[in-house]
Amino acid sequence: STLTTATPSVASGCSFSSFVATASAQVQQVAACATAVGDITIRGDSFGSIELTGLEQVFGSLKIQNTTLATTINAPTLQLISEDFELSGLTILNTLNLAQLNTVGSLNWVTLPALESTGLTQGITAADSVVISDTGLTALTGINVVELQTFDVNNNQDINTIDSALQSVTSLLSISYNAESVDVVLDELTSAKNVVFQSINSLSVGNLTTINGSLSVSQSSIDAIEFKDLTSISNSLTINKNSELESLDFPKLTSIGGALEISDNDKLKSFDGFPELKTIGGSVDINGTFDNGTFESLSRVAGGFTLKSDGDISCEEFNKLNSDGDIKGNKFFCANAAGASSSSSSSKKGSSTDSSDSTETASETETSSTKASDASVHSG
Repeated sequence: STLTTATPSVASGCSFSSFVATASAQVQQVAACATAVGDITIRGDSFGSIELTGLEQVFGSLKIQNTTLATTINAPTLQLISEDFELSGLTILNTLNLAQLNTVGSLNWVTLPALESTGLTQGITAADSVVISDTGLTALTGINVVELQTFDVNNNQDINTIDSALQSVTSLLSISYNAESVDVVLDELTSAKNVVFQSINSLSVGNLTTINGSLSVSQSSIDAIEFKDLTSISNSLTINKNSELESLDFPKLTSIGGALEISDNDKLKSFDGFPELKTIGGSVDINGTFDNGTFESLSRVAGGFTLKSDGDISCEEFNKLNSDGDIKGNKFFCANAAGASSSSSSSKKGSSTDSSDSTETASETETSSTKASDASVHSG
């Protein structure tokens, strides 16, 4: 954990070393301590309720696992857990009282299908990581952290809205397979590393300027993908299998460090929406039924370029990018509904009518063997 809370000295009997409680009397030992030091695990099926009233701080981890008969966890005085706070496999837990909890090292709640409310009255304002998976929660009330390493919310079928004041995520931001109609609002977010959205209905990220990793939006019912302030993506951008998607809008995006993939978005007829995109550090793979699409500022693609459209899009712009030497990869392919296509290997530059230009670009991209074969073609 990056939380820098100093570990205090504690009363005798409140220092726990890998303590495992399987009965209420053992839980009472923990609850008798205002401050407990060490890693505490509560598990087993001898609990109807887990009573931790009196416990205020845990310098270590608190893990409550597979207490399959517990319906209630009561910890109204608990304020701090310096390391991992795990609730997992609590299949009938329906009441959680964490009224004063505000600081955790990490929050890891998994398989809590009967839990509808977080019980976080005051709200968590400090944590490194939040993972919430396979719960009955209807909202993420009380998770008020502004900077996280990981924010992963997945497979919570009753969460219809995720509205977070998060400003920065330094490792993984992932929201996937919650309610089919989930609306995601992250309007305070300015920077993130790897970003994954799956099975979302709408997305608002009006202040996100930088993604220091990859961005993926897939398998969603979203009709418009808009990243109004995003200027750079350090790695890849993937937009695929979004059945209702009709428009893309990345008005300030200038660079993609890795590959660009836009595929299998049935209603997307245009990939206009990248007016400032200048460089793509990997390959381009676009396929669908496109009538329109342009990269008006694009000047460099480090990898290959493949565009397959069942629509009426013209290949002219992309053929020119290729013949100008702006596509550095060996593969270039463009096909539309009319069947017009252009493809080539790394020897593609030899077809230019300006032979001096052709030689110059060829020397940048061709191997000696392809040059030799090219020369034999022209020698006739």
